[in-house]
This record gives sequence, structure tokens and C-alpha cells, in this order.
Amino acid sequence: MKRAETDAAVRRILITGASVAGNALAWWLTERGFDVTVVERHPQFRDGGQNVDVRGAGREVLKRMGLEQAVAGSGTGETGVRFVDADNKTVAQFGVDEFGADGPTAEHHG
Repeated sequence: MKRAETDAAVRRILITGASVAGNALAWWLTERGFDVTVVERHPQFRDGGQNVDVRGAGREVLKRMGLEQAVAGSGTGETGVRFVDADNKTVAQFGVDEFGADGPTAEHHG
């Protein structure tokens, strides 16, 4: 095998799992010249789930990736937390303003 072929093979990366971490890693490796393939076992796109809670160093990572504004504009509009009983009656409720910037998720920026 020629040296160029060996170098190319070494720079190929396979990431299993198209999670936030898997895709972020793929982005950074691609930026550094790697040939990256991301695979996900689930047969279709999943559009449900939980908010992605970005705090601390995560905010700096978004900034360095140039995604800070895109993420800020894609929030779910969280208004707070509400706990309900088996009959869907509110047991406790807290608005985002009661938590400040360090609330249950970091979507609200105070």
C-alpha cells in the first residue's frame, strides 16, 4: 500500500449514533480533514424527545461552530415546569422567570 493510501485510510472515521454528541464530533473531525461517516440504527427520523440543554462550555462550543444564533432561534418557547397528578390537575407550577438563567433548562436566558 502506498503512503498516500495509508494516510487516507487512517483519516477515515466511523461514528455510531447520530446523537448530539455524535454529530458534533463528526462536525469537528470533518473540520480537521477527516472523512467521517455517521450511522444510526433507528430506521427513521425521531421527532420526539427532550430539549437539548446547553450550558457552560456547551455554549462556547456552539459559538465556535457558528451555531449560536441558529440554536437560539430554534427553541421550544419553554414557559416553565408544571407537575400534574393522575387526573392532570396541577400540583405545582414554576414559571421560567422564577428560576432565572439557571432554571430546569438553559433555554431561558433571563
